[in-house]
Amino acid sequence: MAAENEVSRRSGEASAEQPPEQVAQALVDRGNALLDERQFEEILSLTSEVLQRFGGAREEAVRVQVARAFIGKAIALAQLERFEESLATCNEGVRRFDGASPGKMRELVAKLLLHKAHALVNLKQAEAAVAISDELLQRHDRAGEEGLQVAVAGALLTKADALGELNQLEEGLPLYDEVFRRFSGADEGVLRYHAAMALLSKAIFLRLSNRPREALSTYETLIERFGGAEDPQLRDMADTAQQGKARTVEMLERADAELASLDEVVRQQGEAGEPEVRERVAKALLEKAELLRQQHRSEEMLSAFDEVLHRFEGASEPALREAMAEAFLYKGVVLGNLKRTLEALSVYEAMIPRYGGASEPVAIRVRVAKALAYKGVFLGRLDRREEEVAAFDELGRRYGSASEPEVREEVARGLACKAEILWKLNRLDESLAAYEEVAHRFGEAPEDSVRERVAEALNDAGVVLIFEAKRCWVQKREQALAFLERASLKISASLERQPRGSTALWNAGYIAFLQGKREQARSLLAESLQIGGERQRSRGLQGGALSPIPEDEELRALVSSL
Repeated sequence: MAAENEVSRRSGEASAEQPPEQVAQALVDRGNALLDERQFEEILSLTSEVLQRFGGAREEAVRVQVARAFIGKAIALAQLERFEESLATCNEGVRRFDGASPGKMRELVAKLLLHKAHALVNLKQAEAAVAISDELLQRHDRAGEEGLQVAVAGALLTKADALGELNQLEEGLPLYDEVFRRFSGADEGVLRYHAAMALLSKAIFLRLSNRPREALSTYETLIERFGGAEDPQLRDMADTAQQGKARTVEMLERADAELASLDEVVRQQGEAGEPEVRERVAKALLEKAELLRQQHRSEEMLSAFDEVLHRFEGASEPALREAMAEAFLYKGVVLGNLKRTLEALSVYEAMIPRYGGASEPVAIRVRVAKALAYKGVFLGRLDRREEEVAAFDELGRRYGSASEPEVREEVARGLACKAEILWKLNRLDESLAAYEEVAHRFGEAPEDSVRERVAEALNDAGVVLIFEAKRCWVQKREQALAFLERASLKISASLERQPRGSTALWNAGYIAFLQGKREQARSLLAESLQIGGERQRSRGLQGGALSPIPEDEELRALVSSL
């Protein structure tokens, strides 16, 4: 009898007459209770039982419990670091229940999307996680229901974390601030928890990004706001913030000591005339600039570079000329990052004639090549397109025959940038010629980094031709198909150099699809997704949406089935 009672307790079957929704709910509730006990294998057993017994139910109340089981299973799999299975569980749950009648099911689908985004972050597919978070926010950002607000807060946090993984921290930081602003005063404890988590995550990202002063301020806000909270979870987070604050203060003290040491070198030896001492002073100033960069202290960096340029103006020693070239280069970069574009350009206008000679040492020529590339980028920001093209032409003219890998890589990158600009200027033939020049000039390069640029250029040329095909797809089908044939040759050449290039495989699959070769398209797209994962899926679908044609809907359905 005791054994029968245990079976009844575990399955939730209090009696044979209990409605199925109550049985299913009892199983799911039991699984959720085990989350805090970290009995994840037991949770998987319970949720699998729900899905097996009730997965085909049509009654809305039972379907709600099945959706809850999908969520519990996804969470348990993620806790066991079985992220691929967690992602598959979320996908299946969304497939079954998305579009169901409004109410509780809407909240549960939102939670499935949120856990899908979590799985994607853990699978290092941050771009796809951003896309799923955006989808959730688009659906529910202004919802008033508590459950949907929790999902929205989670989506904002997940998107911010994913942007941080993509090194797009400046885009992610305002999302942490938004979560804190919107939910720190909420009545519901779970929303306040998300608000505190936003501050903690923001502080950690800032500290790991070497922005300790901003991190320190964020830790202090968290401690002040939640340090005296009644909720033990919030107090625990405030305690964690205290520990992070202590580490941040230690980081600042260590950095200040290093800066003081470098300043002392300059103070004591700055007026010396011996070449080796002058070189030591230049090195100290550049090391100071690097420390300041790590702490995002841009104005002080500019001062350090200016001091190098002032102290060693006219120096003839090779080491000091190299230091001057480095100061010029990165002063321009810093000014560009500060959106002081005209000032950045004036820096490069002063640098390039002075250090652009063919006989300069390779270290200086690499810096000038980079300066020409940055000059082109900054001219593009000002929409001075012809001058932008001219800057990349100058890069190729000065260094196109260079033998050093570092210089060759800059030239290859510059030619590809020029090709893209020309296409945007509707100069198709010139654009394709520039891409072809990358392949012709560097196609046999032994360096992996240069060969990678060639493969990217060939793929990009293929993409240009695909877009040209789509532009005339409806009205000039024969011309469009001719463009696709040319695109296929470019993509094939790219894959010869990088057979596992997920983007090129996707493009090859898309071409085959438009050519009516459906099985070949399916195979290529599946291989692309196997290599590139959800990130490639998201990126590929977003790219296809830029110039849509009717067939793209069928492609989306095909990709969704893979």
